[in-house]
Order: sequence, then structure tokens, then C-alpha cells
Amino acid sequence: MGASLACMAGLMTYGRRQFEHLDATMRRLIPPFHAASARLTALVDADAQAFTACLEAMKLPRSTPEEKDRRAAALQKGLRQAVTVPLELAETVASLWPALRELALCVNLACRSDLQVAAKALETGMFGAYFNVLINLKDISDDKFKDQIRQRISSLLEEAKTQAALVLDRLEERQE
Repeated sequence: MGASLACMAGLMTYGRRQFEHLDATMRRLIPPFHAASARLTALVDADAQAFTACLEAMKLPRSTPEEKDRRAAALQKGLRQAVTVPLELAETVASLWPALRELALCVNLACRSDLQVAAKALETGMFGAYFNVLINLKDISDDKFKDQIRQRISSLLEEAKTQAALVLDRLEERQE
């Protein structure tokens, strides 16, 4: 939703007579939001599929040592997928902050609230990715992998908090 709102705000600026001087900027800023909107929607489906892989692994038999090993390996693979997908979502959101900051400086102020909601929606998406990663990390057995992912997702969350606040501040400072 955040990427789509930012795209819409850019489109409400692009091509308007009073903002003609910003057309080149809007042509540069709008496409990343449009592409991210499609990518983030696809990641919602991928997240459901990754979780299904975990559920399927849990259903595997575990009567023999071989079956237990096969089940454990399938579960670890599914959990890694269940971590990787929301991490990719977080990385996609993180890639939008520079364009969103710039858009906040020049967007049509009639769309200020749309861009404010976009910033908070992207930040909320990051929180969702963060919690999703953490819940799936707890059952992964590779401690090095867990530490790397935990550090990365924590860093992305802190960046999102900072960037969303910066976008909101920039929009608040602008006068009609």
C-alpha cells in the first residue's frame, strides 16, 4: 500500500501545469514505486507458499531415524524460505526510502497526507517483516545464519523508523 500511495502521489504531481518543472524528477521517482508495488504484492503470495512448505514438512513421518532426518531437513529448508521472503520484502521497502525522501520534498502538497500514509505503511510493512523473520528464525538450527539475519532485519527496522520520521518531518515542514 505504501509503494502504491507514493506512486499515486507522484502521478498526481506529474504532468500538472504548476509542477511541469518536476516532470523529469517524477519520471525518475515514480517507476521504483510502481515496480515495488508489484514486487511486494508478489511477495505476499511467496510468503504464504513458504509457510506452506513449513507446514508440509511438519506433516512428514518421523517413525525412523531416516524419516526424522528427512523431516528435520525439510523443516529447516522451509524455515529458511519463511525467513528469506519477509527479508526480501524488507529489502524492497528499504530500497524505496531515498526516492520517498526526495518525493517528500517536491510532491504536490494536495497529496501530502497520501505520502504521510505511504511512509507509515512502508514502516508498518517493515515491522511486519521484522516480526515474521524473528518468529521463523527461532526454530532454525544454524546459529551463524540466525545471527546474520537477525542483525540485518534489526538494522532495516531501525532504518525504517528513522526514514519514515524523516519523510514525515519533511512533509510537515513544507508549506502550501
